[in-house]
Amino acid sequence: MAAGERVVVLMSRAEKAALEAKAASAGPISAGELIRRAVEAYDEQAQTEAEELKALLRVLAATHAETLRQLERAERKLDETLSDLADAGR
Repeated sequence: MAAGERVVVLMSRAEKAALEAKAASAGPISAGELIRRAVEAYDEQAQTEAEELKALLRVLAATHAETLRQLERAERKLDETLSDLADAGR
């Protein structure tokens, strides 16, 4: 489909430079084509799901160390119990 409408987007010099760099590395394509592709690919539900996943990853990161600590504690207790059972069976 031929482009026939103009949309003006104001951005800082740094944002424009970043846009142009992304466009150059994506094809190279024009900044306008990159924006068209981004608009076409945008999915509100996917964005919502991505935010939910980021929140879950933050929870995982916050609890990971404690989970490993508890797992190590449980493994030590299991080793102690198995050793005690082996000693009791002799």
